[in-house]
Amino acid sequence: MPLSKSTIEDNLTNREIQLIRWLRKGYTRSEISDKMAMSVHTYDGYRKNIRIKLQIKSQADWARVLMQVA
Repeated sequence: MPLSKSTIEDNLTNREIQLIRWLRKGYTRSEISDKMAMSVHTYDGYRKNIRIKLQIKSQADWARVLMQVA
């Protein structure tokens, strides 16, 4: 499912977009948790919320999202 950058940004919070930007840069779960001052459990919750909001069902869907968020 192709998502435009505006669709992604309209549906996500600033923190969720920030998390995606760290993922795009190649940081790990624990590194992102540290950088965003949250627990890994909170990180997992953010990823789950992103997945639900954007209807991400596969790694290919994640790759498309990562490519859209600068």
